Amino acid sequence: MNITQFKRLVSNYLSGNATHREATLLNTYLDKAWEEKQVPADVEEQRLEVWNNLKREIAPPRIRVWRYAATALILITTGATYTYRLALQNWLDPVPMQSITALKYQVKKVILPDSSVAILNGGTTLIYPQYFRGKQRNITVNGEAFFEVTPQTAPFIITGPHLSVKVLGTSFVVADSSGIEKPKVSVKTGRVAVTAGAAVQQLTENEELVYDKETIYIYKQAEVNTGWTSKKLLFNESALNDVFREIELLYGVKIKTTPAISDLKFTGAFEETDTMNDILKVISLSYRLTIHKNKNGIIVIK
Repeated sequence: MNITQFKRLVSNYLSGNATHREATLLNTYLDKAWEEKQVPADVEEQRLEVWNNLKREIAPPRIRVWRYAATALILITTGATYTYRLALQNWLDPVPMQSITALKYQVKKVILPDSSVAILNGGTTLIYPQYFRGKQRNITVNGEAFFEVTPQTAPFIITGPHLSVKVLGTSFVVADSSGIEKPKVSVKTGRVAVTAGAAVQQLTENEELVYDKETIYIYKQAEVNTGWTSKKLLFNESALNDVFREIELLYGVKIKTTPAISDLKFTGAFEETDTMNDILKVISLSYRLTIHKNKNGIIVIK
């Protein structure tokens, strides 16, 4: 099937005007394409061309036709499975994705489209859609994050470099990054299903799964450690040079220090309510440092 034929079939399919033969032909093509994981080589260019042509063809005053066509894409059942209908919709009209990364020592709170809450520990990256489509809520995490999932019938699925976690509604911590040796999942409330390699393991409240060199270990905990989730910044034996760099990024300021204090180590945690001045005051008192702002607005610490 060439691209012209494909576009004609898709256009008819979306508008609800496809004949039984056309619907069967398109669905057969999609079945084969997805089974073999093959799409046209210039898929992105063709997708945009098809989509823009469709929008022009059904633009106002035919807006009602478009609404019916969009509904038809979801509801059509002749010869097509839900998976392929959703795949076609995602191909023609992909959901925009968001990517958020917490700074190295920052704890960052993210509200997801379904009102679920994700709290990212320092350096963690979260990728999620602007809205959830279909029968699953899929997101990707690289790092450590605490999740409080809004209960829905659609399962909430988190994919990391080593582990996959499936839940309906619960709270838990995922620590899984491309650089971690022993990824883990710790359940605070509810129940989750963790896929590690070829194995699937159910976890309940206060249980922790550790995946170490293709071996799964389950531990019972008195309580899951989520104390870090209420913090804004966490430092553990961090060089002051790194601490001040984090403050610069977080507050959009410029800090100048002397080489004599750059490598001093600092351990401490700061709450969401702590201001930049509060943080700098604590650090300065810890090492008897002086702080002032010069005429150029640069904060000088020595």
